[in-house]
Amino acid sequence: MNSNPNPLVLMTVGHNAQESKIRYKTNEPVWEEHFTFFVHNPRRQELEVEVKDEQHQCSLGNFKLPLNQLLASEDLTMHQRFHLNNSGPNSTVYMKIALRILSLESQERSPDYQYTAKVKRPSVSKDGRKGTFKPQVPPSPAADVSKAPSSTAADANKRTDGTETGLPSNPNPPWSADLSRSSSGLLSSNLSGSPSHLSVKEPTPSIASDISLPIATQELRQRLRQLENGTTLGQSPLGQIQLTIRHSSQRNKLMVVVHSCRNLIAFSEDGSDPYVRMYLLPDKRRSGRRKTSVSKKNLNPVFDQAFDFSVPLSDLQRRTLDVAVKNSGGFLSKDKGLLGKVLIPLSEELSKNCTQWYDLTEDGTRPNIAP
Repeated sequence: MNSNPNPLVLMTVGHNAQESKIRYKTNEPVWEEHFTFFVHNPRRQELEVEVKDEQHQCSLGNFKLPLNQLLASEDLTMHQRFHLNNSGPNSTVYMKIALRILSLESQERSPDYQYTAKVKRPSVSKDGRKGTFKPQVPPSPAADVSKAPSSTAADANKRTDGTETGLPSNPNPPWSADLSRSSSGLLSSNLSGSPSHLSVKEPTPSIASDISLPIATQELRQRLRQLENGTTLGQSPLGQIQLTIRHSSQRNKLMVVVHSCRNLIAFSEDGSDPYVRMYLLPDKRRSGRRKTSVSKKNLNPVFDQAFDFSVPLSDLQRRTLDVAVKNSGGFLSKDKGLLGKVLIPLSEELSKNCTQWYDLTEDGTRPNIAP
């Protein structure tokens, strides 16, 4: 190469891939960013890290870390330089990667502990149809792959709220993982040197996407009529979304985990590029918006991303969670639009404190909850 690269870092755990921001014209980038991943089984999954040159569209090096190495590490943490394969002999990436367990809050715990929700994944058939799901919910440990402390505060809506050390007695638990900044018990992962610190990169669908919501609803209804075309659509023609909703009294926050969607409609001949957008109504300010990453060309996307809203429990009785599944597109793109919506009155949902599937509708009217 005749010029310095424009490096970025691509990280993948399972089917979840996330990118850092681009650092221009440098061989020693520093990102000061963080990422969050949910890991279902650290004994079998691995973190893949690839440093890429955005300018020349080529790889600058990569490495894979089996997450079971964290189980044997002190405090379930690795804080070191990792050698990049397929690169120069001195090319490394500096990271702090930590595994943490998430569990439901307990009154017997110290007030200093933080917690997250219990989660049980329902069974889903190969074609994405729902299987049997019983809403009893075993503890769901979660893992945290995170970066070292950075100079900027981490976005609360990119972190899973709550960590707890120690491993579950279940030898094959459902895990979740979190790459985030070290703050109040949460860990983060730092990359420095020749690729440096990592972080979540939010998708940037059009800022006008919510302004024309009535039009989006009309377009979705028209698309439903075209899909029907003389046939009878099923109970959930727009598909379903799986959420965990709970309130953390320890942190005075509403916790929402967006797990996955299934049987979404195709927005175009190329399918759909879905992401999930949330507001805690009546607040519809930009600062109150939460968004997942975009899942490209996927009608059954898995997100497994956790978000929080700072709100006391007493206020939630008057609040509604506005959840929309949207198709990603650039500003004023004809390919962006609404795929389905759910309006969830929190006065009814907080007492359940478990993982649920919700039917998506065109206007978000009260959905059926899958059994």
